[in-house]
Amino acid sequence: MTRPSEKTLPRPTGTSSERDALGRARLDLGFNLTAVVLVAYQLVVLTLNLTVYTSLPLSCAAWALLVATLVVGLVMHPRMPDRLPDWVFLTAIGVWVLVLVLDFAGTWGPGDGGAPPTAAVAVGAALLLCAPVRPPRDIAIAAVVLGAALAAEFAVRGQHDAAALGPAFVTVALAVAPSLLGVQIVRSLRTLVQLELDLVQVQSTVSSPRFTVGMMASEELASLDLAAERLLDGVSTGRTPLPLDDATASAASSIATELRLHLIQGRRETWLYHAIAESALLGPSVTLTDADGLAGLLTRDQRDGLLTAVWLLISDPVRQGTAQTRSLQLELDRVSASATGDPSSGDRISIVISATGVPRNGVDPAAWQAIRKVGRHVETFSNSTLRVEIDSVSHTPVDF
Repeated sequence: MTRPSEKTLPRPTGTSSERDALGRARLDLGFNLTAVVLVAYQLVVLTLNLTVYTSLPLSCAAWALLVATLVVGLVMHPRMPDRLPDWVFLTAIGVWVLVLVLDFAGTWGPGDGGAPPTAAVAVGAALLLCAPVRPPRDIAIAAVVLGAALAAEFAVRGQHDAAALGPAFVTVALAVAPSLLGVQIVRSLRTLVQLELDLVQVQSTVSSPRFTVGMMASEELASLDLAAERLLDGVSTGRTPLPLDDATASAASSIATELRLHLIQGRRETWLYHAIAESALLGPSVTLTDADGLAGLLTRDQRDGLLTAVWLLISDPVRQGTAQTRSLQLELDRVSASATGDPSSGDRISIVISATGVPRNGVDPAAWQAIRKVGRHVETFSNSTLRVEIDSVSHTPVDF
């Protein structure tokens, strides 16, 4: 049997801005409540240590600046863009640096005589509020610098009581941990939302005809249709004189050429081709070999099972947040009815999935359940490569 030629799948363009906005909307309320609790806790610590402060007015001034930035941020938040502008973030960072200086000056005392910094620690809660609207690197760098400043302040103080080291570590952790955890939560939710939206997008292709055009091609066709409609309307109403001038004739020729190309592509590309090509996750990692368009012969349940299995095999490391990369080859070949010994049993399609970078116990159980919807299968492992051979039966004629 002649080996089918491999198709080169284009890399799709994503809609990351809309997905990120959806993720931030889910996190705003939780982060706001967490920040309020952390700030309130530091205010309680301030109240309990009022008699220990060497320069209480300086610490109060630090708190006034911090609360002012938080109030301004909460008031302006509904009118802010999805991403916090650089100048706003840098201005807030400058104010918070001043908060640190004032709080350190207000709590300074040699040895064990100083009071615990509170406004400086509450800056960590303010950074948490910025986590959904700033790049993770910005928040991580600011949090690390904040923690280093607090650690340096405790070290320069030269505390003599070893029992004070524990509270010092806790203070640094309270300042740094919330924003770093917030960054991780934002990244995890963003990944989850992007994966789920990608799966919904590719699953919309399973009900397509055997040969079809994809969603991106549909948008191009709509644009070409509009251009053709305007041209014909101009001719029919007399606004476009006949014979056509060179520029108009060239535009009409280009429209006709594009329409013919889309018509040809619509008779060569199956739903599976478009599902892979238009997926931000599958496009760069999956190689499809289906020269005869056999994927179009599968039933809707078989299509859904095959697509779900491929998606789970590729997306598993991404969902778990690991750096492991996987690649997958998907081959579809026809098996003649005479080879089955039962011509009435339908046409058989051999589907081979070869996934590289898959550990022996690293396959989602849902993937096997999805594969069983496609047909009987046999799987083999070799090093880090999983090979699944599926024997699928189709009752649609191959020549359909």
